[in-house]
Amino acid sequence: MLKRSGLTLLPLFILSHFASGQTLNGKITDISGQPVPYATVYIQELKYGTTSNTNGDYELKLPAGNYTVNYQSLGFEPVFESITIADAVVTRNIVLPEQIYNIPEVRISPSGEDPAMFIMRKAIGLAPYYLNFINYYKADVYLKGNLHIRNIPKIFERSMRMRRTENNVSVSSGRRFRDQEGTIKEGDTYLMESYNEIEFTAPDRYVQRVISYNSSFPEQGNEVSPMEFIQASFYQPVLADMAISPLSPQAFSHYNFRYQGASLQGDYTINKIEVVPKRKSQQLFKGTIYIIEDLWCLHSLDLTNENFAGNIRVRELYIPVKEDIWMPVSHQFDIGLSVFGFKADAGYTSSVKYLEVKQNEKLQKPGDIVTGFAGSYFQDTVKSGTRKEIERLLDKDELSNRDMVRLSRLMRKETAESRPDSVKSLEIKDNTVRIIEKDAAGKDSAYWASVRPVPLSDIELKSLQKSDSTRSSQNNLLRPRLDSIPEKEGRKSSAFRRTLHDMFSGRTWSDTTGFSFAFGGLADLNNLSFNTVDGFVYGIDFRINKRFDKRNSLAFYPDVRYAFSRECLLWRLNATYSVNGRNRQQYYFRSGMASKDIGTGGGINPFINSLSSLLLKKNYLRLYESRYLTLGYETDLKNGIRLEFSAGYENRKVLENNTSFSVFSRSREYMENIPENEYLLTGGNEANFLRDMKHFEIVTNVTFTPRQKYRMINGTRIPQGSDWPLFRVIWKHGLNQDLQAPDSYSHFDMFRFEVSQNRETGAFSEIRWNIRAGGFADNRQISYYDFFHFNAQPLPIAINDYDDAFMIPSFYTLSTPEFFGEAHLKYTTPYLLLKLLPGLSNTLIRENISLGYLGSRFHANYFEVGYSLSEIFLIGEAGIFAGFDDFTFRSAGLRFKIRFN
Repeated sequence: MLKRSGLTLLPLFILSHFASGQTLNGKITDISGQPVPYATVYIQELKYGTTSNTNGDYELKLPAGNYTVNYQSLGFEPVFESITIADAVVTRNIVLPEQIYNIPEVRISPSGEDPAMFIMRKAIGLAPYYLNFINYYKADVYLKGNLHIRNIPKIFERSMRMRRTENNVSVSSGRRFRDQEGTIKEGDTYLMESYNEIEFTAPDRYVQRVISYNSSFPEQGNEVSPMEFIQASFYQPVLADMAISPLSPQAFSHYNFRYQGASLQGDYTINKIEVVPKRKSQQLFKGTIYIIEDLWCLHSLDLTNENFAGNIRVRELYIPVKEDIWMPVSHQFDIGLSVFGFKADAGYTSSVKYLEVKQNEKLQKPGDIVTGFAGSYFQDTVKSGTRKEIERLLDKDELSNRDMVRLSRLMRKETAESRPDSVKSLEIKDNTVRIIEKDAAGKDSAYWASVRPVPLSDIELKSLQKSDSTRSSQNNLLRPRLDSIPEKEGRKSSAFRRTLHDMFSGRTWSDTTGFSFAFGGLADLNNLSFNTVDGFVYGIDFRINKRFDKRNSLAFYPDVRYAFSRECLLWRLNATYSVNGRNRQQYYFRSGMASKDIGTGGGINPFINSLSSLLLKKNYLRLYESRYLTLGYETDLKNGIRLEFSAGYENRKVLENNTSFSVFSRSREYMENIPENEYLLTGGNEANFLRDMKHFEIVTNVTFTPRQKYRMINGTRIPQGSDWPLFRVIWKHGLNQDLQAPDSYSHFDMFRFEVSQNRETGAFSEIRWNIRAGGFADNRQISYYDFFHFNAQPLPIAINDYDDAFMIPSFYTLSTPEFFGEAHLKYTTPYLLLKLLPGLSNTLIRENISLGYLGSRFHANYFEVGYSLSEIFLIGEAGIFAGFDDFTFRSAGLRFKIRFN
């Protein structure tokens, strides 16, 4: 449905007037007598229409008067009937002739290019205009959805059921039936319908009033909403985050278009264009769209998307609600579901009533399509450079692909300039307001018969009758039975199982005062690990929160672990006090005794290190003992500028291996607990070597995001990203005391600069990059603890994604006390190389190109390139990476990632 275009609001007093008026009904068939489902019946004088049901039947409530009625359906010629409504019931059966599309000689291009290419370039170039040319509308929307179950796998057939409780309805499987549960069987049909008033103000403010809803769906509750249909538009590059629109600026990279002819409908010439995907893909449509000559806007469409859940067929029909303002009046979504043996047919139909539509007067219509335009446009208006370029492109007899992309970009620019200053604000407001009338769910069948524009089929009527019958007997079904399991015994058994579940899986307790307590559970695998220093480590964690009001809250995060080989208790306590407001503030406290990774740039995942140690006897993690205390404060100085200041103390102690245990390869010895690095080799600067020391530091961290967008939630400004990069400057002053020489102190100052960005570059495509540079003012007395550490992930398997990782160098080898420069870039797109192959094109997998660079003393010019496939089974990524030293090949390897972040 058009996101920026119109639906109208028909006030309740008109609705009640219609309800008491006359009825126009009938049946719509083709010339062979077969019913035409979902045909549009549109009353031009009232800007109001409906659609026929699956049997071709239609029905409209109308006041007395003379009307021109337009009967129309995809693939058929429209039929216009002049009808006088005077009697209580007027029946008019309609036969729709087949629409014939001819290819005129003028459409045959001398160059041999398919005429569809020229038509689609114009339509794509003007799509941003039609997405934004409506400034205001009111609408009434009737939405009907149904679900028909065709097949249930045998293994679930006897255990699928719908259960009703006092508050809701649920569907589940696997337990014994009870009296208040009804089985879900093959052949069951469920129905949902709602009547809504919608008011839209550009660019994105919606007010929805749910007047009534009716449903036999499980757990439907108050969630009947047409907003997903209203806000989705084929004029957008991607439709509802589902598939790439044929009107996307990148459409020619994904689709072939074939001209199927044209037909004359009134004063308009309608071009029929076949949409053919260039490859089989779940992110593309196939089917037919119809484009109006000279206006280059949608007339109708019939498109299908095939994805892992089944087929989704979308049909839309547009009608001129004002002169040359075409807006959708009917929508039909047919979904054939087929997932893991479950098969069902789902359908959604909407009907729209138009009353008031106001166009965007500041957005001038391009001169090429100004003839007959009802809006404000004058040829002698002073034209901007953007407007002149738009008209120059539209005046071309044949647009090239490059011209089309430029036209689309210019139209987006002019659309943005036409918006009021309030819309250009950095604050993102929640502009959808939803109001549910008190008695929305209590309307009787007589009410629905009066307002329902699409007649229900016999199966749909039976579904509602069955649901009403179930609701009426609900109270009886919920009464306890005398022959059930004794209540006391059942409660004891249930409480015991619940306690066991809470102990092992964890639970959160909270009260109405803002206090909550969370226990992570005994079976949390994140609290179990193994390494050669600590041996097996196991612990538990808690979380304690107290919210004093909407602005102030206090949180404690204690955890306790025991290192079995070191026979040592490890603990951490983090606490934060948050003050929410327009400029957020946070005070934090961190203390504990823990085994920490010597390198802080990324390092190996503890779970992977545990597996490699226990199974392969290869321990990659290098640890030291840290007894630490940190106090910090961070705040938003203003929108986009955040300051963090902290001061810390740490007692660092060198650790040795305390276990040689491994499930396999017991004869092999573990490597020492010393990182592999050039600066730690014998003969190097002894100041770099690991030793016991006390460390003091103060750190200042400033981040700046120009033109950062934000939302205000309960008076608190929440960042929402920016079109600009993020800039970060970090300064740290450190002081180290060598415990072997207590009077020996060394000072250092570290500076680091970062800039990074993540932005979309097209449909399902994005580019992520970051650049870092840093150094020490004086690096002669820098301990390895304080080096710059970089993210290296050399193992074949990694957990979670790392945009700033080097995939070839070994752990800890890149760390340096010298000046350095680092850069990473990752480009992600759905189609690049392997996704063009038939076996992969119909998956949701995306392709990635990765580039990395590091310049430092022992890695003067290290480059890394990689190619990978991501979203494998949604969470996996597999790729090949190669590293080069000064353009000399170093090594290559395969990498597999499992991303849970």
